[in-house]
Amino acid sequence: MSNNLDALFNPRNIAVVGASSNPLKAGYIILDNLLSIGYPKKIFPINVSEKEILGIKCYKKLSEVEEKVELVILITPSEVIFDIMADLEIRMKKKNDVKVIVCAAANYGETKTPEGIRRQDCLINTAKRYGIRVVGPNCIGIIDNINRVDTTFVETLLPKESRGKKGGISFISQSGALAASILMMGASQPAPISMNKFISIGNMADVDFIDLLEYFEQDEDTKVIGMYMEGYPDGRKLIDTLARIAKKKPIIVLKVGRSEIGAKAANSHTGSLAGADAVYEAAFRQYGIIRVYTIEEMMDTLQSLDSGILPKGNNVFILTQAGGPGIYCTDAYMDEKILKLPVVEEKTKKKLTEILPDMANVCSPEGYADITAAANVYHHVESLRTVMDDDGVDSVIFITVVPTFLPRKELAEGLVKLLKNEGYAKKKPVYICIMAGNYVWECRKILEENGIRTYNTPAHCVKAAAHMVEYKWFLDSVRGVE
Repeated sequence: MSNNLDALFNPRNIAVVGASSNPLKAGYIILDNLLSIGYPKKIFPINVSEKEILGIKCYKKLSEVEEKVELVILITPSEVIFDIMADLEIRMKKKNDVKVIVCAAANYGETKTPEGIRRQDCLINTAKRYGIRVVGPNCIGIIDNINRVDTTFVETLLPKESRGKKGGISFISQSGALAASILMMGASQPAPISMNKFISIGNMADVDFIDLLEYFEQDEDTKVIGMYMEGYPDGRKLIDTLARIAKKKPIIVLKVGRSEIGAKAANSHTGSLAGADAVYEAAFRQYGIIRVYTIEEMMDTLQSLDSGILPKGNNVFILTQAGGPGIYCTDAYMDEKILKLPVVEEKTKKKLTEILPDMANVCSPEGYADITAAANVYHHVESLRTVMDDDGVDSVIFITVVPTFLPRKELAEGLVKLLKNEGYAKKKPVYICIMAGNYVWECRKILEENGIRTYNTPAHCVKAAAHMVEYKWFLDSVRGVE
């Protein structure tokens, strides 16, 4: 079958087989999500007993829809798949228009029961006869924020005003629950993340990692690719594909099943053999694929690579307003063997000493400055400017714990002026951690709405900085840069 997945992400008309009028059912939520995201073409709910749902006319069978349908979403109980596929055959013989099926329902091949396998075979074999691609079964579907398609049955929490906004992250997940969690976490940030494309692939009975990676490789809107992965039957082919694409676009992988017990759990979840983890680990390192170990690390790295520029080198300066968080950051920093505290020029040290409060610690140790709790907005902004102006600094980790006497809004606006309006964010990466919690939420929101990424903790900044250096070094090695 061809890898033409255009109809998955930008279909001409969608049918929802198993649409429901019950707000607690997945068949209702899918329809509601399509309406909420503002899908611009036609939606055809298929339901044997309802005349209309959410104001949209219903059809008893897919074969009764007169207009063209390119994408079919299946959210019916798995035992009726035989009747649905028989009806699909009637439609295809008459109209031959369906290009992709998203089977959101579970209880197929992942059960490893004879009946589950028979249902999956019926779905896949019927689709194959007509060249129809199948996503799933046992998945939550796809989101394309640009083309305003949302076939999922989860609450993504993405506010209406953020839908349709262009972002450069495309994400593939083998787990529906984890996919939904990532969407919700992304939407719950100070400025919600609007992903470019997002897909949960479930059992991978047809459309799999390689199909989607190759699609994202060609997709001009995809700047960075994220993956949650349990396993894949042809590890060699997958690594070859990842290695080729990583030279063009960064790929971040949260690969689970590292432990023996985890590998068994992965096999029972989506029927995926996790594969020897050490083999994946070695291949990822060799081919510039960024491996992460937590969801937070993955989200930070995806956003850093989407919104920021790559550093020239590994000299990362730590600029902190508080001693404790600065020391905490330094310990995390030292764990990342790839990072190096820079020795800045004497004129940089002199300028920092001149502009900062008397009690400030300037470059003891080298590559580290504590501007102290006495620092006002001017001290924050000008110390960051001074450090970023030093040619020996490739990136800056900037940490502040905003005391009650430091105006949060003015701090955010001062940083926006420097980084966005004066263009400093385009000169070199800066990893901003404004601690802590809801007290500084509005401050972070102002920054993020202006395209300046913020991080929850200093350790998150360190991980993101290390991965950015890691990917830059990989690209340099590919291009033969010394």
